[in-house]
Amino acid sequence: MADNVEWCRATLQECPPGHSRLPLSLNNLATSLQDRFKQRGALSNLDEAIELHQAALALRPPGHSDRSTSLNNLATSLQDRFQQRGVLSDLNEAIELHRAALALCPPGHSDRSTSLNNLALTLQDRFKQRGASLDLKEVFSLYLPLSQVSHPVTRGDLRAAKSWTAFAEELNHRSSLVAYQTTLKFLDQYIAVLSSFSRHFNMVREVTSSIAMDAFSCSVRRGALTTAVELVEQGRAVFWAQLARFRTPLDELSVSSDAGSALAEEFRQLSIDLRKVLDAIDVSPEDQSSQIRHLTVQWDAVLSRIRTLPDFSRFLLPPLFSDLQKAAEDGSVIIVNASQYSCNALIIMVDQDPVHISLDITRAEVSELSSVFQSLTVHAGSSDHEMELNKIVGVLRKLWGRVVGPILQVLRKFIPRGSRIWWCPTAEFTLLPLHAAGPYEPKSHNFSHFYISSYTPTLTALIRARHQASRDASAQRFVAIGQARPDGGKELRCVAAELDVVTQRVAPFLPFTTLAGSDAT
Repeated sequence: MADNVEWCRATLQECPPGHSRLPLSLNNLATSLQDRFKQRGALSNLDEAIELHQAALALRPPGHSDRSTSLNNLATSLQDRFQQRGVLSDLNEAIELHRAALALCPPGHSDRSTSLNNLALTLQDRFKQRGASLDLKEVFSLYLPLSQVSHPVTRGDLRAAKSWTAFAEELNHRSSLVAYQTTLKFLDQYIAVLSSFSRHFNMVREVTSSIAMDAFSCSVRRGALTTAVELVEQGRAVFWAQLARFRTPLDELSVSSDAGSALAEEFRQLSIDLRKVLDAIDVSPEDQSSQIRHLTVQWDAVLSRIRTLPDFSRFLLPPLFSDLQKAAEDGSVIIVNASQYSCNALIIMVDQDPVHISLDITRAEVSELSSVFQSLTVHAGSSDHEMELNKIVGVLRKLWGRVVGPILQVLRKFIPRGSRIWWCPTAEFTLLPLHAAGPYEPKSHNFSHFYISSYTPTLTALIRARHQASRDASAQRFVAIGQARPDGGKELRCVAAELDVVTQRVAPFLPFTTLAGSDAT
């Protein structure tokens, strides 16, 4: 860090007044001093950085191509000093600088979302200091137009939308649900354009961590239950597609028909071109608006053609509840959601609106419960069996009392005993055996005595699996898998006998394969 500051000082000394590289050298030294301040906390470095940014801005008058960069840099350094000293004049000046920078980024400019987010965040700081309603009104007037963005989404768009959701949630603002819808729409488009490279996915995960679960919670708290289902499905489908390599809508398009294959290839090529432009925004201050506009016209045309194909009318659009409800055709689905704001369950049935159950548990408590359970299962068979069993039963009892028991009370009003149901858990609920919960007391019944449980990661995954199964009905196969020697655990002595029973029951009716021992792993 010290070497970089001194190198920038030396470079600046080689740029006399009037030199073409003087503004850039001033900016570089200022940025290095800001970085040093963040590392060491010396305010003298920040004060000097502000003076240098002011000098650089003076050399970039109105009309200069880099004026917006200097305005933002100076504003950011003044914000940093306000955070340290609390002098309101620094914050006021930063707000005016961000306003001036935003004026240089009209609608359609590739940096507009980043610039408006900088201004909105600074106004939020002043609102928290003074409580002025005008500042609050201006913040949301900046964010609301994001919902109308039609160009391919940039990283700045995604971050601005995430900031909007966070502030709207903090104040319980009426725009919070629109903010979540906008963020998830941006997430969908960003992933579609930027591919599944890990660096892209890691960035998206950081920007939008838990956004789908929080959107679900927001929708439930506002009484929009069908919207809750649509948003959690939209958000989680993206992550499952990335993490589990599920087939994406583009994959489906590729194999649908010759026309679909051609459009998928055209879409992929456009995505590559857009990715290059959007990546350039992150490393270059140059406005990429004209290139984005040109590619957007082609993008919109391809999307319109794709959406005319059978089964692709919702391509890159949020799912509709009326379509997702089909997941419950062969058994109701229970979405169990954990959010930092609330924990809730929705029962999805094929012939009516979702039924809501509020869960008296926090996400932190769900996380603790799942951590305990995972620890117990990882070490299963390596110590006292009776003690392990008692601890696992303790987890299942807590899960029953706080989550599954309340769900069962409502389920019994709508679903006949003995029916098959599907669990669709989110967040830390995915690590807990909801189907095994129960009081585990004499003369009492656990959940498994009432319903037959299965699991699905998303509603769409269940719908697609059934659709695929119906197409392959003439070629059904059955595979039984048994591992009697789990890694690090005790031998399971009854696995072979259980596989024999399954073979006797199934083999007469279906082509049957058994995988055991090393073949099972």
